[in-house]
Amino acid sequence: MQSEVGRAGVAVHNQFLAGGDDERRDAREMDAQFAVQWLRGREVELRRMGILPVITVSHDPPQPDRSSPMLAVCLLGAIHVELNATPIVAWPSQRMRALFQYLVTHRNPWPRREVLMEAFWPRMQPASARNNLNVAIHGIRRIFRAVADHPVVVFEDGVYRLHRSLRLWLDVEDFEYHVQVGRALHGSGDLASAEVEYVRAARLYRGDFAIDDPYADWPAVYRERLLLAYLDTLDRLSELYVDQRHYASSATLCQRILERDPCWERAHRRLMLCYGLLGHYHLAFRQYGSCERALRNDIGVEPGPATKELLQRLRDHRV
Repeated sequence: MQSEVGRAGVAVHNQFLAGGDDERRDAREMDAQFAVQWLRGREVELRRMGILPVITVSHDPPQPDRSSPMLAVCLLGAIHVELNATPIVAWPSQRMRALFQYLVTHRNPWPRREVLMEAFWPRMQPASARNNLNVAIHGIRRIFRAVADHPVVVFEDGVYRLHRSLRLWLDVEDFEYHVQVGRALHGSGDLASAEVEYVRAARLYRGDFAIDDPYADWPAVYRERLLLAYLDTLDRLSELYVDQRHYASSATLCQRILERDPCWERAHRRLMLCYGLLGHYHLAFRQYGSCERALRNDIGVEPGPATKELLQRLRDHRV
C-alpha cells in the first residue's frame, strides 16, 4: 500500500508533467516541500515497521554527566545555538559568531591564542590582533551569560575551549556519523537500516556549513566536503527508492542533487530512468539533453556510455 507521503510525491510529479511552464515552476517549489515531507514521513514509516539500525558503538566522545548544561549547536544552514534549550537569538557581530563556530569545530586540539589570531586577524599587528580576540571572546561570554549562569568559553592550559562540564551536541558531527553508518550498513547489505541512517543524515542537512560566513577561508574546504557527503547521501537514497519502486520520490531527490551539481551524471541518468518507468519518455529525453548541455558547457565532456545506453533503451521503450 502506498504511503500518504508517497501519494503526495506522485501528485507533485503529475502536476509537473501535466502543466505548462508556470505549473512546472509551482511543481518544483512543491518538490522542495515534498523532499522534506518524504524524508520525515519515511523515517516514521520505518520506525513503525520496526526497522532500526544496529549500532554498537557511540559516535560521541565521553560526555559529562547528564546533569551538566547542554550546548546544542547547528552549523548546517543558518547558525542555531541553544544552551539548556534556551536559544541564542542574536550575535552582536559576525566575527563573534564565526569565532564561536571555529571553536566548536576545532576541538582536537583546541586552538591556541596565536592560531585564532592568525585565522581571524592575519594582517594585523600581534598586539591589535590579540586585543580584537579578547574583545570577541568577551562578547561571546556575555552572550551566553545572558541565558545561563554557567561558563561556556574558557582559557585553559594555553588554549581556548568549551568548559569541561558542558555536554555538546553538534549537528555536523551527527550528520557525518549517520552518513558513515549508512554507508557501512549499505555495504554490508542491510539496506533497510542504511535507509534509516541516510534519511536521518539528509534531515540534518538544513543548508551548507557555516553559510552565515560564506566568504571566510577557514570553512571552505569543510563546507565542500559536507556538501558532497550530502549529495552522495541523496544519491544513495534515490537508488534505494528506485529499487523500492518509489520512482517519484527518487526523481525528487535527483532534482535536489542537480540543483546543487548539474554535472552529477548519475543523478541525470536515474532521473531519466524514473521518467521512463513512470511512462513519461519525453521528459526522459529532455533530461538527457539537460545532462548533455551541463557536461559539455561545464567540464567539456559528453555523457558516458551508461547514460547513452539508457537513452537508447528509452528510445526502444525497453525501460
